[in-house]
Amino acid sequence: MGRTRWVVGNWKQWGLRPAAHALASKVAAGLEAPPAGLRVGVAPPYLALDTVHAALAGAKVVRFAQDAAAQEEGAFTGEVGPAMLAEAGVEGVIVGHSERRHLLGESDALVAAKLGCALRAGMWAILCVGEPLKVRTAGRHEAYVLAQLEAALAHVAPSETGRLVVAYEPVWAIGTGRTARPEDAAAMHAAIRARLVDLLGGEGGDRSILYGGSVKPDNAGILAAAPDVDGFLVGGASKDADAFLSIVRTVAHHTKAHP
Repeated sequence: MGRTRWVVGNWKQWGLRPAAHALASKVAAGLEAPPAGLRVGVAPPYLALDTVHAALAGAKVVRFAQDAAAQEEGAFTGEVGPAMLAEAGVEGVIVGHSERRHLLGESDALVAAKLGCALRAGMWAILCVGEPLKVRTAGRHEAYVLAQLEAALAHVAPSETGRLVVAYEPVWAIGTGRTARPEDAAAMHAAIRARLVDLLGGEGGDRSILYGGSVKPDNAGILAAAPDVDGFLVGGASKDADAFLSIVRTVAHHTKAHP
């Protein structure tokens, strides 16, 4: 399918339905047709998925869920499987976000099961990997992130990864105002790219790798220009339509300049 640039807004646990509808409507109204090679997505809370879907009608925006079950269906109280999400207009899911790993205790094995389930259901799947500050400070960040990547893909065949997207999100930069330096992001993205090729062969060279971690309009340009950074998973700034659209325009500019 080839490597694509992405900008995806993760709204997290924010936004009752009227606010979510208003935000999605403003994004749709301000979004120009993305250039070839760029996709834009939003990930609202579960209960706002239908109203956001309606607000985005006709807009070229991929609808994501912030999580998905590790199984299609069954006796799993509170879980939501890919087929249920697809019925609500969802086209992709975020898997293994650091807040689910570190705050809710999701293991590598659970993340791997969720990833495989989503991919086999034909969903876009954004696999999040990233290290906490103590690991970065100890100089073990690359090994830590690559171990997460390998664990998540251990039971996924290369032929199943056509809709895989990887997001590198240094945990110490999420919601803190701190951002990885472009050279740090580029180095980690290069390491992820090399390991994807090791694991998936030629397919690994085509998978998009996004950066996530306090991305804002004022740092999007320098990060988007870093080698192997194929766009962004945006947190806090995605709750402001103007800020989110500014980041989209920045990535669109780089997409046109370096298709």
